[in-house]
Amino acid sequence: MKKIFWIFVVLFISTVVSVSAYLANQSDEQKNRIVVNGIENLTFMNEISEDHYLLFYPSDSRTSQEFTLVKEVAKTGKIIKEYEVHDDTIRRINVHQKPTNLNELYISFFGEAVIENWYYMYDIQKRSFKKVDLPYFKYDIGVDHIMHYGSDVLLQNLVSHKTGDQNLNEETGNFQMSITNDTEQKSYETDYKLVPLWSPLLELGNKIIYAGNGEENNLGAAKGAIGLIDRKTSETVYMDFGQKSSQFYTVYGTENHAYIISNKGKMFVLNQDLTVKEYDTFKSVPVQDSYFTDSSGTLLIDQDRALHFVYSEQNGPVLGLLLLKGEPTFSPMDKPYIQSDMNYRILYQDTQQGEIYMIESDGEEKGNLLVIDHKTFDLVYKIPVEYDHLLDFVVKK
Repeated sequence: MKKIFWIFVVLFISTVVSVSAYLANQSDEQKNRIVVNGIENLTFMNEISEDHYLLFYPSDSRTSQEFTLVKEVAKTGKIIKEYEVHDDTIRRINVHQKPTNLNELYISFFGEAVIENWYYMYDIQKRSFKKVDLPYFKYDIGVDHIMHYGSDVLLQNLVSHKTGDQNLNEETGNFQMSITNDTEQKSYETDYKLVPLWSPLLELGNKIIYAGNGEENNLGAAKGAIGLIDRKTSETVYMDFGQKSSQFYTVYGTENHAYIISNKGKMFVLNQDLTVKEYDTFKSVPVQDSYFTDSSGTLLIDQDRALHFVYSEQNGPVLGLLLLKGEPTFSPMDKPYIQSDMNYRILYQDTQQGEIYMIESDGEEKGNLLVIDHKTFDLVYKIPVEYDHLLDFVVKK
């Protein structure tokens, strides 16, 4: 009995010492952090070493983190400094970049049941954040995302601008949202017929184009289509290209064309008079389970080319170059840094640094920041990072 008693005593003391050491270490880390009030006041971003990177882990109450944690790391992944950014207007970040102005990033938020009537802009050259308020709404309707292409700034709202609610139809499960042209400060309520998906908004002539799920058919499956909102009349027409059981995703838009991918791997190209051309764009790869992976799977390099991921459960992700000029084609790239058992998120490209930032994850708590050359698409650095699933933004001086 005495022996068992002393074993418990030793285990208890060891546990207390371990926990105390961990808490002390955590306390020391917090004491050494530099605290900044307001994300628009990050003056330290111009003071870091030229070969260091800043990793942004935005505020997320679901993980009990009430501030944005910024880690300054070396190319080896070694943490140099940590910063706490206290700002109630910032949480989990979704970044969007338009090829017509590669210096500006559009930032919206996700992850929590919060409605905010604002978004942020990030100036890559100045390394500065700027809040953009949306004060003209009658109700708090929030920003679902701000992924868009075209000369105007388009955003998708969480609820209807007419009612401030999603007006849920309990029988069908469908609801209403709004799409806003921030440049014109004008909103359009979406119909129950087509609930918007998490894919870009396209501007084509006097039309705003979005992809969505429609009402369920008699088999219980939602029919995919795209909606075309007339900016003058506010009326919406729908197109499904004759593919009644397919899902469609808006991918990119120019002044004269809108590019749409179906879940069967077909590319549909619309021009301003709504003439449609269909292409077998992904014929260079075997049949895939996914030809589109929301905002993180496509990055427009310029107005004619995009880095694009397709995915199959058997072979994993394939990174390729999507060429959009003329007949759209997809060319897989045999890059050894793309692993079949990993997941990838493309953030954005910094043309001044000549780098593209991509997050690699194995589904656990550790992953890598991949720094890619923006011309050759070769790997420049592979930087180990902690909690990669919470890492939303990267900056280099």
